[in-house]
Amino acid sequence: MSVDLSEAIQRVSVLEQFPSLENDQPNIEAPSPAVMYESTVDFNFADRNAFDSRWVDETQGISQLKEITKQGETYINLLYTYRSLSKALPQVKTSDDPNKNDIYEGMFDILEPEIKKLKSFMYFHKEAIKQFCEHVKKIAALLGDKKKGDQPSEAYMNCLIDLMDTFALLDAIKNIKACLPNDFAFYKRAFGFLRRTMTSNDDQTQENHTLYLFLAHQNIITTNLKTELQTIPGFDDVIALALNQCGDYLEENRCLLPSERNCLLRVIPYGLYLMDSEQNSQLNIFKSKKVKLPRFSAIFKKYPVVPLYGDMQITLDSTIRRSPHFDERAWGSSGMDAKATALEYELIHSIDTVRQQYNDYVAKFGNTINDIRILLKNKGVSLQVSKDVTEVVMQGMRYLSDWTTRVLQQAAWKYAKPNSDSETQSTVEYEKVVRYNYTAEEKFATVEFIAMIKSLAELMLREDGVFSPIIRNYIHDEVQEFIQIGLRDLIRTATKDKKKDIRNDLMQMRFLGADWFTGTEPADPALQGKKPAGKDTQNKILLPSRSVAPSPTQLELIRSTVHGLLVKRKEISSKYVGILEAFYQKSSFYKYLLDYSNTILQCSDLGDLWYKEFYLELSKRLQFPIDMSLPWILADHILESRDPAMIEFVFYPLDLYNDAAQRALRSLNQQFLFDEIEAEVNLCFDQLVYKLSEQIYNFFKTQASSILLDKPFKTQLETMYPSSKMHTPKSRYDVILRQRHVRLLGRSIDLNLLIAQRMNTYLRQNMDYAINKFEASDITTILELESMINNLRLTHSLMSKYFNLDPWDSILAEINESTSLVSFHGRIILHVIFELVYDFAPNFNFNAITNRFVRTPLAYADEVPRDSAPKPNPTFLYGTKILNGAYANAQDLYNKFFGMIHVESILRVVGKSNLPLVISECLQNMDLKIRNVLAPYVRELMGGMPPSSKLPIHDYGTEGGFGYFQLKLKDIITYPDLRPQVLQNFRELGNLLIFLNQCDQALSSSDAFAYVNAAPFLGATGRPEDSTSSDPSASSPLYSATSQLSGFLQNYPQLAKSPEILQELVNNSWKADRLYRPSVENFSLFACVLQKLNEMLDSVRGEWTSSSTENGVMNVDYTTEFYRLWSGLQFVCCLPTGENEYSNHELFGDGLFWAAISIIHFLGQRNRFEVFDFSYHIINVEESTEVPCTNAGIQQFFRKVSQLKDYNNLIFDMLDAFAPSQVSPLNYIAPPEDDASSTFVHKTSLTASAASPPPVRHEAPPPVRTDMPPPPPARNDMPPPPPSRDSMMAPPPPPARMDMPPPPPARMDAPPPPPARGGMPPPPPPRHDDMPPPPPPMMDMMPPPPMDDMPPPPPMMDLPPPPPMMDLPPPPPPRDF
Repeated sequence: MSVDLSEAIQRVSVLEQFPSLENDQPNIEAPSPAVMYESTVDFNFADRNAFDSRWVDETQGISQLKEITKQGETYINLLYTYRSLSKALPQVKTSDDPNKNDIYEGMFDILEPEIKKLKSFMYFHKEAIKQFCEHVKKIAALLGDKKKGDQPSEAYMNCLIDLMDTFALLDAIKNIKACLPNDFAFYKRAFGFLRRTMTSNDDQTQENHTLYLFLAHQNIITTNLKTELQTIPGFDDVIALALNQCGDYLEENRCLLPSERNCLLRVIPYGLYLMDSEQNSQLNIFKSKKVKLPRFSAIFKKYPVVPLYGDMQITLDSTIRRSPHFDERAWGSSGMDAKATALEYELIHSIDTVRQQYNDYVAKFGNTINDIRILLKNKGVSLQVSKDVTEVVMQGMRYLSDWTTRVLQQAAWKYAKPNSDSETQSTVEYEKVVRYNYTAEEKFATVEFIAMIKSLAELMLREDGVFSPIIRNYIHDEVQEFIQIGLRDLIRTATKDKKKDIRNDLMQMRFLGADWFTGTEPADPALQGKKPAGKDTQNKILLPSRSVAPSPTQLELIRSTVHGLLVKRKEISSKYVGILEAFYQKSSFYKYLLDYSNTILQCSDLGDLWYKEFYLELSKRLQFPIDMSLPWILADHILESRDPAMIEFVFYPLDLYNDAAQRALRSLNQQFLFDEIEAEVNLCFDQLVYKLSEQIYNFFKTQASSILLDKPFKTQLETMYPSSKMHTPKSRYDVILRQRHVRLLGRSIDLNLLIAQRMNTYLRQNMDYAINKFEASDITTILELESMINNLRLTHSLMSKYFNLDPWDSILAEINESTSLVSFHGRIILHVIFELVYDFAPNFNFNAITNRFVRTPLAYADEVPRDSAPKPNPTFLYGTKILNGAYANAQDLYNKFFGMIHVESILRVVGKSNLPLVISECLQNMDLKIRNVLAPYVRELMGGMPPSSKLPIHDYGTEGGFGYFQLKLKDIITYPDLRPQVLQNFRELGNLLIFLNQCDQALSSSDAFAYVNAAPFLGATGRPEDSTSSDPSASSPLYSATSQLSGFLQNYPQLAKSPEILQELVNNSWKADRLYRPSVENFSLFACVLQKLNEMLDSVRGEWTSSSTENGVMNVDYTTEFYRLWSGLQFVCCLPTGENEYSNHELFGDGLFWAAISIIHFLGQRNRFEVFDFSYHIINVEESTEVPCTNAGIQQFFRKVSQLKDYNNLIFDMLDAFAPSQVSPLNYIAPPEDDASSTFVHKTSLTASAASPPPVRHEAPPPVRTDMPPPPPARNDMPPPPPSRDSMMAPPPPPARMDMPPPPPARMDAPPPPPARGGMPPPPPPRHDDMPPPPPPMMDMMPPPPMDDMPPPPPMMDLPPPPPMMDLPPPPPPRDF
């Protein structure tokens, strides 16, 4: 489809209307253009016949030499990248191998294409030497004609120099490739076997023999070249001219590209070797006057090592020392071991100077580009400004070339001087020259050099579209000014003096490059040798200003003409010689300026730092690991050093892969090399993202930990450690995190997205680590879990400023495994319930004074199975070693007890929505304890109570009463399951009850705190609210403000962009007010728990209470009510203990009494318990006795009972506050009407209002879930309970039985124990936080029997009945005071 030009231009102009696609990400990577193009094309003088010049014939020779050199470069690439094929080929092991023919055929087919390339290379070197000698012969003839006095142009000599360098490279690379003769040997063997089946094999055999000799001899190319050259008369003059030109270029710094400079250094020793002949004594470079040997010796001593190709280097002395007439005294020592040489090669000695150059030039370049853009918008760019721009660009190119040369020279220096340290754990030579040959300072200096080179190249390439037209305009103006104005007087003088040759050259140059203002050449009297008429005639010449530079052929012909004139400088005035030399010097860099982008890319090419073909051949390996690759070594060093000043340079070393890949595809033409580079880049980039992500995650973790650390504690730590250890380390990760299109091997990579994916993974792994750590610990570590969750939540919040992360709630729910459609709980709440039921309730003691639980000193419950703890990972803790220690010390303060702070933490971690599940499981466990465990044991212990438990009279005294009850309760005291089962289960029941009470307190505190924060928005002022208002939310400030705003915007709809959102805002404000406003009714969680406990007791209420009495009032001597059993158990708990013996109170804590008192309270037996309790009776006797008891054991008993009595009253009062006891009907006792009347008790009832207070309204407890783990079962190793009594109303039992049946068996509906989940850590010290653990019990103390092989309880003894009241001894007489 054809498109009109105007239409095409119009379509292209539309692109300018699109917004800029550039983002604000910092540029911290090397130039990697998506589209490659060449602004100039080298036609190799194909248009030379279009110009009339005597130098046209020479351009033909230049074209031929360039073609040969270009073909030689292909063979250089072939030899350098050649790898052995014979290693991968199968070999014939025996002469009678049946597959021998197939093996040789396959070997021949595989090797033949490669051998053909080698044969082509052999023929090329012969043809190239022939062509080179012909040009040398031509130049020698030109130099030998003294009459003309002409010399070849510098361009011609440069082509000869390039071809000499090609010969040197071909010979050097061929020498080190041992795989070439090896592969040819396999090919020759296969060819010899298959020769009889081939045609014209004689010629091929001779060809193979010639190739064998060519590959076998070292330096054969140089030897053949030297032999051919020495047959040419005057060849040494040509070589000497070339070497002197090399010296001039090096001394005058006229070579710009690093490859050109290295080429000159390599050619000088190669040319000197060619000039020295063993057969001809006249060809002695040490005596020749055609070259100044000290001049080159000084260059060699300054640069003894030069990069050869890729990872190959050459020592310049080595070539000279092979000369037949080498003279050590005339040449001098090598500069390899001189300290000055190391200073020249090692970058650490020049980094400060180069850094200053970089900073100054970047500032200068920035000012220049800003000025140019302003001028382009206004009046345009003048010639002077164009000149300044060209000078700035030329300075930048020189800097790039110089810095790149320094980096490549250091690499060559390292190759030449490997690390010889014997302690180096190196297996191959390449490790000694790369991995272990760079110090940390040298790595940093190399990285900084690469960063400066690549960043400056990117900066200059970005302005290619601005600078290229200005540079072309300047070159055009310079050439026209030189031709039309600068040469005008010289033409007039040459015409006047009749110097025909000079005038012809000048006129050819005038016709060759002049661009006339009017398009035609004006009449000029200077062409006739006349002076122009009038003054300031030169200023009247108008020069066109065009952005069109001369073509490469034009420029080269003009320069060759100027060079020819300078050769005849004796015939030209010195004034004009200066003009010619100035133009000749400036024009030598025009070709680089015109090829702007390509020159910058060549000046910043560092691909040689990756290539390692020489050392792969040397070590006979296919490839080296990335730890030996210099690009990755430099990038990894930046990451490992954690230097914030270097982190921005982490992507610059990776650009070496871009340079290497560019060369592999466009220069070497080897796909396998690109595949190797791509594979290494994939591996290195994955490692880089992994390490970078780990450091970034650790950085944000440290930042979050530093923010959350307690401020006073942090201040104290800063006095012990450096303040920097407590704060986030300095970094520049924000620059890295803003990279969204990192360009690598032609791919654009969103680094931010890759790191964000790893951040999501790290957050999940860290959350899983925290939960695993909690699941391997007890309930006291809930604070540590909360701390880690808060740390992760803040870390997620900080990272969300830079990454698009998954929502935090989603991450937490996923790792907590609470996201399933069939799951109503997570891992955290399950472990909380597990710990509460299986470890907290059985193994912790409550201390009412400190309001804390501490681990019991002697555990009766089974060891708690837990998962094994995860391996310590400092990164998943708090970031740094100092912060990890600080948080660990702070959390250790809370790991020895369980208190309100832990309950509040459970409430925050589990959440109010999941709290009903915890409460439900606790209540369900309590219900199972009462029905399945306590009920059988209470029934059994009731059978062990004495038949008559009437309280002894006060006349018995304190010791008598104490001994009386001690004797009566002997069977209870010696009951083997008393501690491990009975008291243990009472403790579990009480601990859960106290825990639920603490949950209620924590909820109340949380609600109050939320209400205080929301009070300003709710309009709460602390004054009584107006009861006339039906809905207080309607008058709250939040709802009023949103309602007024909505009403205003409804009246002015043009101001509202989304009217539908206004009503939603009003509704949400009303909902928020209703959510945070407290209810008028006061709900209590603990009251609901007590109500459920009361309902649980319904299953045993009939058994634990007595409904029939003998006297019509109450049973006194014998009763089966629960309070009487607890009186006995309480007496046992208060018995004195030995010095090293744990008391029951120390073993079971206050939870034991919470359970019993709560049961007594809901059974309505408080008054009876307080009146008939055995312990209370004894202390009452002691209080009424005039002479106090002095027995130490009884005194200890009194102290325990006194404390316990006060605590029991406290528990009763708390229970009355949450669940007031019901008032029983009153019984009025009246005397009998007569002696025959047997009924004297009249039962009456109060009115409903007086008999019982109005019930307190409680919130219904949450329903019991059936999908939760079962509560702890009744232990299977517990003795079976006795059969239940037939009737609780039966008469009192006979005296104590001799054979008391064992406890009842466990109920069949009890759930099984949980699966084993690991071991349990050793228990902490006793319940007192600040007390040391008690000493071990005495050896004579009867330990509780084992749970597994416990013998049946002994039969109860036949206790003698108490004596009748009449037989009691009389009380002692009163004392006389």
